[in-house]
Amino acid sequence: MNLFDHAEAQRRKEVGKALAADRRHELLATARGFAAFIAREYGTVTADDVAELMAANNLDYADLGNAAGSVFDAKFQWTGRVIPSKRPSTHGRLIREWSLA
Repeated sequence: MNLFDHAEAQRRKEVGKALAADRRHELLATARGFAAFIAREYGTVTADDVAELMAANNLDYADLGNAAGSVFDAKFQWTGRVIPSKRPSTHGRLIREWSLA
């Protein structure tokens, strides 16, 4: 068994993301729509931005669960920047900044 197999790791990542996305497809579609709206309006978007807009619409980003990892799909590209999250639940971890692809 090879402990370090990048191709297998990527395959498992994609399978996991697909399963999580399928379970939360309606909320995920809403979050993706919010993300695209923010990116069009401001040029870039983060998970914090999406969480803020969801909260303003009485939705909870945390309800995405593992599907939160699928919000920024192929329609987005990472800008190469990371910033500290402002949400207390994230403990200030670094989050990616995205733009539309």
